[in-house]
Amino acid sequence: MEMPSSAGGPRVLIVEDDSALRRLLELRLGVDGYETRSAGDGKEALEVLSSWVPDVMVTDVMMPRLSGLSLCRAARAAARTTAMPIILLTALRFDNDMQEVVDLGGVTFMNKPFDAVALNAALAGALASRPVASRSQGAHHAA
Repeated sequence: MEMPSSAGGPRVLIVEDDSALRRLLELRLGVDGYETRSAGDGKEALEVLSSWVPDVMVTDVMMPRLSGLSLCRAARAAARTTAMPIILLTALRFDNDMQEVVDLGGVTFMNKPFDAVALNAALAGALASRPVASRSQGAHHAA
């Protein structure tokens, strides 16, 4: 698990098993004003989510221990993260499992490779789509 950045902007959890890509995302989003935390797989992400609720989660699909799709299902089943927007990064072809996760709501898919402009646009859209209560609720930001 990585230490949080201190940007103070919208909070993003990055879940990616490729450490180089994870670090690149942390740096890029930090420069863009996002406060980030990261995890190397879905199990680590659930640990982070137990004490820190981000405004949006960006996760890879294929990861060891717990996939991004299973992580999405777990996030939707938990009261604290049921409305949290999720951006799934994948190099895979869209299939029935992915459709099932999309049907849970609040999930956007981005194909790998992606560029910073496309990711920022997806993040802006995800943040704008959050329920009003999530945007104004300061208590969910407690660490």
